[in-house]
This record gives sequence, structure tokens and C-alpha cells, in this order.
Amino acid sequence: LSLQPTTRSRTGAPPAVPAMATCDVGIFTSLVCFIASVLTLLLGIIYVVLRLEGMDVVFKHCEFLEEDCNYRWRDFFSFRPNVFFDIWTPLLVGVLGTSVHVQIFKLCYFFECLLPHNYVQYAFFMAVTCLFANIGYLGQCGFILGIYSAVCCVICLISRLMHEGQIKLLQTKW
Repeated sequence: LSLQPTTRSRTGAPPAVPAMATCDVGIFTSLVCFIASVLTLLLGIIYVVLRLEGMDVVFKHCEFLEEDCNYRWRDFFSFRPNVFFDIWTPLLVGVLGTSVHVQIFKLCYFFECLLPHNYVQYAFFMAVTCLFANIGYLGQCGFILGIYSAVCCVICLISRLMHEGQIKLLQTKW
């Protein structure tokens, strides 16, 4: 029941209803995944900052050639895989995911090999983001972001089932 007055044309037909805006499934999927990647990047930055908080570099109390004087610093900035990936995974995955749509984040050619090119690959990337870069970092925030990334994974699969092939890139300024 409409309370708006309606007018009829000369033929007696009701006026034409304006068409609704169309929603492109591929663009929608790319947008929700891009948001998940940006939030993962922010999660990684916050995690690194919180881990750095209270870390001191000792100089006065160290001898000139003391081997373990700044071990806490070395335990944070390390290439040991168990330390490196534990600390830097959300940040790196966030940069990778964001670089799908923002060219300036593609730091090297190697990124092209790691980035998804279709929605099945994007679903896999979102599952990896959920399991390895969100849940387990920053408590409830990371868990909630992990759930969002899992939803993005499902949306990618639905997009593929709706015959979306290649990832539709968002138009960004960068």
C-alpha cells in the first residue's frame, strides 16, 4: 500500500518504476576481500607496535663485545623462521592482500606469483588469511577478523559459482 499519489499516463498505465542500481558480484567480492586485507594489514601493524612496546636497547650496561646484551631485540628482528613468521605474518599477508588492488604495495615481481588471479585462488588466499594471519593475533579482534575473512572465502566461492572468473580489480588511485 503506497501513500504516495500516483499519476497515470494517457494510456492509463502506471508510471514506469526507475531501475535499481545493478550490483556486480565480482566487484562486491573484491571489495569485501580488499577490506579484509586492509584490516589484516592494520592488525599486523598494531601487533608489531604492541610487541615493540617496552622493548629497550641496552647500551650503557653492555660490555663492548657482549654476545647476548640485546637478546630481546634480536628475538624480535630475526630471520629465524619460527620467530620471523610468528611476528610478521599478519603484516606480510596484509601487504600481499592489499597489493591485489593497490599497485604501490607490490614491492617486487615475486608478488605476482603469490597473488590470486581468480576467485578460487582468492578463496584460498582468504582462508590462509583467516587461519594464519587473523585468528591467533590480538585476541578477540583477530578472531572476529578471522571470521570476516572466512566469510570472504565463502563469498569468493559463491562468486566463482556465479561464473565470475578473473578477479575484478578495484579502481584505486595508487
